[in-house]
Amino acid sequence: MPIKLLLFSFGVTAVSFFPRLPSLWYLILLLPLTAGCCYWRSARYLLALCLGLAWGIYSGHSLCNMQLADELVGKDLTVTGYIQGLPELDDRRQRFNLRVKSAVTAGGESIPAEFFPARLQLSWYSYQRNGAKLDTPSLAIGDEWQVRVRLKRPRGFVNPAGFDYQAWLMRQGIGATGYVVAHRNNQQIFSIEKKFRFDDWINQQRYQLQQWVVAHSTSSERGILIALLIGDSALVDKNQWARMQQTGTSHLIAISGMHVGFLAIFGFYVGLWLGKCVQQIWHRCPALMIAWWSAILCASFYSALAGFNIPTVRTLIMLAVFYLACLWRRSINIADIFCLALAMVVVLDPLAAFDMGFWLSFGAVALLLIYFSGRLVPKHNAEPWSGYSAANVLVGFIRSQWLMFIGLFVPLSVLVSSVSLVAPVANGIAIPLITFLVVPLLLISAAIRNLFGSASDFLLSGAGWLMEILKIFLETLLALGGSWASPVIAFSPALAILFALSSCVLILPKGLFPRTLGWCGSLLGAGLSFFIDPPNQPDLKLSVLDVGQGSAFIVQVGAQTLVYDVGPKYTDSFDAGSGIVAPYLYSQGINRVDRLVVSHGDMDHAGGLTGLLEKISVDQLFAGEPEKIPQPIMDTTETKNCHQVPEWHWQNVRFQFLQFPQLARASANNHSCVLLISYGEQHILLPGDIETSVENQLLRDQQLPEKLNLLLAAHHGSHTSSGLGFVNKMQPEVVVYSAGYRSQHGHPHLQVKQRYQAVGSREINTAESGAILFEWDQNELQRVREYRQSNRRYWFD
Repeated sequence: MPIKLLLFSFGVTAVSFFPRLPSLWYLILLLPLTAGCCYWRSARYLLALCLGLAWGIYSGHSLCNMQLADELVGKDLTVTGYIQGLPELDDRRQRFNLRVKSAVTAGGESIPAEFFPARLQLSWYSYQRNGAKLDTPSLAIGDEWQVRVRLKRPRGFVNPAGFDYQAWLMRQGIGATGYVVAHRNNQQIFSIEKKFRFDDWINQQRYQLQQWVVAHSTSSERGILIALLIGDSALVDKNQWARMQQTGTSHLIAISGMHVGFLAIFGFYVGLWLGKCVQQIWHRCPALMIAWWSAILCASFYSALAGFNIPTVRTLIMLAVFYLACLWRRSINIADIFCLALAMVVVLDPLAAFDMGFWLSFGAVALLLIYFSGRLVPKHNAEPWSGYSAANVLVGFIRSQWLMFIGLFVPLSVLVSSVSLVAPVANGIAIPLITFLVVPLLLISAAIRNLFGSASDFLLSGAGWLMEILKIFLETLLALGGSWASPVIAFSPALAILFALSSCVLILPKGLFPRTLGWCGSLLGAGLSFFIDPPNQPDLKLSVLDVGQGSAFIVQVGAQTLVYDVGPKYTDSFDAGSGIVAPYLYSQGINRVDRLVVSHGDMDHAGGLTGLLEKISVDQLFAGEPEKIPQPIMDTTETKNCHQVPEWHWQNVRFQFLQFPQLARASANNHSCVLLISYGEQHILLPGDIETSVENQLLRDQQLPEKLNLLLAAHHGSHTSSGLGFVNKMQPEVVVYSAGYRSQHGHPHLQVKQRYQAVGSREINTAESGAILFEWDQNELQRVREYRQSNRRYWFD
């Protein structure tokens, strides 16, 4: 049974990595295979795998079919639906999900429900009218609204590292994203008969709890308190996330399986007490039956409050299967429970493999089962749940933390390119503190908030005070560990396999393999990682990252790194610097940049600066408009005007900022840093947002080479740049547009594209290709990799 469930789960997960979906007609092949299983029992393993593939293919087609039709993209539509989930509000907009009831075109033509997404993610922006700012209306969960919207298909950035936003949208069932257009028909609809929906009721409870904590807690850690209570991490700031990630305790921010298990235990004993009370009246009613049902209900309710994230769903399924087996008085193997939970999770969420919590949650439980199953512990009596000494519990807890550190070392290095070396110590304090003190205080406080307000506030303050103590402890731990507390690690496949095998040797029971082999393998891997340069590295590598309407480029020459621009800032919680550039650098094993260039001060080029510097240290900062660099950054980082920096060499690669007159009245675009990179006879130009006047000036001053091999189109391909004379003179072999998908600015401009096409340039656009990687070696361009093609997923347009 476990092997069949594992094969089924593998089949479902494998489909999510397919570049294209097979036709649904292939599912007919399951019919003869099913018939064959009646004669060959061994074929049932193959059938389990094929059923998993079939479910993955069917689910994939369902996910793709729920997306917005191409002919409706960018059109004004009138949509009626219900507000769903927790709305997110900031200074600029209010973002919310809408469960669609009906949709019509601007001409009044009704769109059939089967041809329109059932769920939308919308942003409602505040705007100016007659000089006054008009705020967005108040949106409540479950309210019905009619709004004029403009939509597009779900789409995210595609880079070698970082968050797959499009996969996340599909997992949430969102078929289109867009914004509310200002229109006189935007209005709330008041219906006399309103149907009750359990998910809306749960979300209303979550929202009320969120606002209750915001109103009654003064703790600086109240964002984490909200995450622990309802699984919503929207109010956890970036510094808190960074602290928890660097100490390996981020799994505790959102509700984890351990918290659900704690609630199940609480529900079990409450139910047991109620069962004994019922037995006083109804003698034939087993108290344990009420206890088991109570445990399931408590775990289910808490999982619902958490939004049914993967760790809670996994724990809920395992607990439910266990207690249901108890109710039916059946014995069930723990391995069967684990594999059944895995299969049910991938059935409910076929793209669960794109959630890091999926791998870490199931991986952690699998490690605990492998390590502790069959392990004998001396006891003082034969009762199943008694006789354990305090020393037994303490030793078991310490072993579990050591096991998590060793067992998850390689998965964390692959998933996030970083491992916390202080995680065993940090979790040794954080887990019992949060699980047995903070979470119970939060739950009790929330339960009695409407009955005993003062006592509720006191308990909430106590939970906040405990989190403040934990904050001090974790910050002290990081200060003592310094840069070694959470090193950036990027293993090659060979080294990852070496570390994985060494970890297995250390985890397996004694006697199977000498533990010395595990330690020697780990030390060998560490030596190869930190003291020997990776083989087959190109002389020059340039990465154009997909940051939407903005630019961010990474130049690597051996062990030296230059970053040119850091992309835009999208919201207070997400910017390209911390969310896209830093993860990519981490994946390359880089936590320090030699030189950072901010071409000029526009938000699409400099918006991610603060976010990047929070994660990556920089030796030198060059700026086209140094006066626009925030003063705190200038105080801590050596900052220079790029127009005054002489050329320099890294190995056999030359870097030169091209000089041109800096006029005081010139636009910010014409203050951009223009960087020429030369590698033998290969020339690469990064021009920022310079306009035609500066291009012509550079041509007149003869600062440009005879021909360019690679050009990053100025100003994202705007018609104000890439003048006819410049294009005809340079005739770049490859021109790259770093632009947003369906950008409102219309980049790249049609006229600009025609100019480059006329001189035979190969055009690549990050909006269509995702991140683009160029590698030069032996004085020639050896490789061009477009990430949307080389790492294609079946949902990419």
